[in-house]
Amino acid sequence: MIVNLSPGAFWLVTFFLIPLVIMVFYSLGERGAFGEVLLGVEYLGLQQYVTFFVPEGASAVQAVWWTVGWMLEGLLPFGIELTSGAPTVYVQVLVKSVNFGLVTTAFALAVGYPTAYFIVRVIPDGYQQLGLILLLLPYWASFLVRVYALKLLTFENGPIFQVLNALPYVEGVNLVFTDTAVMLGMIYIYVPFAVLPIYANLDDVDFTLREAALVLGATRLTAFRKVILPLTVPGIFAASILVFIPATGTFVIPEILGGGDAAFIGKFIAEQFGGAGNWPLGSAAGFIFTGVVLLVIALYQRTISGGDLA
Repeated sequence: MIVNLSPGAFWLVTFFLIPLVIMVFYSLGERGAFGEVLLGVEYLGLQQYVTFFVPEGASAVQAVWWTVGWMLEGLLPFGIELTSGAPTVYVQVLVKSVNFGLVTTAFALAVGYPTAYFIVRVIPDGYQQLGLILLLLPYWASFLVRVYALKLLTFENGPIFQVLNALPYVEGVNLVFTDTAVMLGMIYIYVPFAVLPIYANLDDVDFTLREAALVLGATRLTAFRKVILPLTVPGIFAASILVFIPATGTFVIPEILGGGDAAFIGKFIAEQFGGAGNWPLGSAAGFIFTGVVLLVIALYQRTISGGDLA
């Protein structure tokens, strides 16, 4: 029986569904002594997921409590300890990557929304396309070239280092191979991903509604918060997705700006399929990462759709 698939469905099945099924199947196997993948019936199980989530010698309940307690400890002052153990290093890397993705998304929205608003409302209609071109001009260069250029800027003799150390009460700041450099790199790379969907959304907004609100006595801030902002929620959501997903799973930026010891989930997964030769654990980590990202997106969508922005 021949199934007639549209080009879009064929693309999704071939390059998304089938690789996902293969990844799930591999995640149930084991790594052999020489790096081969063992997929026999006797080897299939959830051992890779247990390895990822449960510390050695701990129970599942302890693993959950240690993970929750460890995350709460990061929010509490004075180094208060809530648990006697810690989650696995894999969970710690995953949580760190999600945190970096969320912070990058927040900064990208904080920079991208005003930028898009400026292009739509301040720049004359005939020059808005030029504004977008100028915004995207640096991105005509190779991704690697831009990341390496940012790496040079963070070196000891670079302008960022010199400016920071010239500030009062700031001395001896080092950005080379640090998480701060990775964060700066992510924000720089992914800000246009936030600007474009918000710009497209703002460009379709009827700003006469804002003028009507002002005529009826609303302040500029109130008119923006109750009229413009709710109308741009779709653009904000699209921008958040376009930034959060690649920022959370990025591999190149931590590798170059964070140094060889930078721990991020994208780098970890790449290492399992590369030098470590542990495809089952890499597949499990990739599937877990996909699930966590989808969960965060679902919670975010539920929040902004159920929130009262007006």
